[in-house]
Amino acid sequence: MNTELLDIEPNAEEAPRFNILLCIDGSEESKRGLKYAVKLGSGTDADITLLYVRPIDKGMKSGVNLARQNMLDWGVELPGMRALKDARDQLIELGYLGGNWTEDTLRKRAYGDPLGDSVKSYTHPDGNHIALKQMVSPNVASGILDELDLNRYDLTIIAMSGPGTKNVAGKINWSVTKSVIMEHHGTVLLAREIEENHGHLICVSDEKSIEAAKKDAILASRCDCPVHLISVAPTEQDLPEAEAALKKAQDAIEAAGVEVVSVQTAVGHPSDEIIRRGTDFSVIVVADTSVKGFRRFFQTSTAYEVLQHAHNSVMIIR
Repeated sequence: MNTELLDIEPNAEEAPRFNILLCIDGSEESKRGLKYAVKLGSGTDADITLLYVRPIDKGMKSGVNLARQNMLDWGVELPGMRALKDARDQLIELGYLGGNWTEDTLRKRAYGDPLGDSVKSYTHPDGNHIALKQMVSPNVASGILDELDLNRYDLTIIAMSGPGTKNVAGKINWSVTKSVIMEHHGTVLLAREIEENHGHLICVSDEKSIEAAKKDAILASRCDCPVHLISVAPTEQDLPEAEAALKKAQDAIEAAGVEVVSVQTAVGHPSDEIIRRGTDFSVIVVADTSVKGFRRFFQTSTAYEVLQHAHNSVMIIR
């Protein structure tokens, strides 16, 4: 077993693999998020990293560290270890992890905690990688953002727990989710009561959203997720523009070899219509179309309103 946590650069001659980061907290939503990540990973031949962030104990003292070490000596697992162990067992049950995988464990001290960060990695002879990471950080959002800064991920899935988790250490609540999405400029999927096989409802309005629609449609098709399009016009006078955007997006997606199952237009407040019509789909997909003033414009954008108020999962494409 290696005793240092190392960042290993991929071979420059190898084509970059599709990388998924799934942020978990041991909740039921984490289990649903993992199942969806496996579906996406199987379709894209992706590497999957599962991350549990363990916040630093406030006023940490040596006695706390000793207690933690004693817990391990007596075979009592910390919450993050239990969550990752359960995730590993779920991967085996799903048939995604099992057979001829090479296992390795890496660990390093962090923030004065002797247990620190740890990674259990699995490598398959065909080149697939699975990593189960436990990270110590001042708070959950900071830990997720640190991981996103350290490594390249094509998609970050945040399995957000439901109400009642505001003050529970290690849990991923709305505050954590909002912080990560505001700070991270990559594609994020908020997994909220996510269900499979109901397809992606992709929203289009302008050139950037059309490019985002094509990007997600290709991803969705690789894991057999049906693709549906919607464009919302604020007024009847804006309807021709919405219809044109919808037609352009459909042409671009179908030119890429992906079937568009349905298209629809609506008139009304964009976020309200998208949320209402998106309830029957696995994921609502919206593009972050802000050009500058990221924080200010994102907080007043359609993407942000849909993300905050939708009852189901939402993907922000960037």
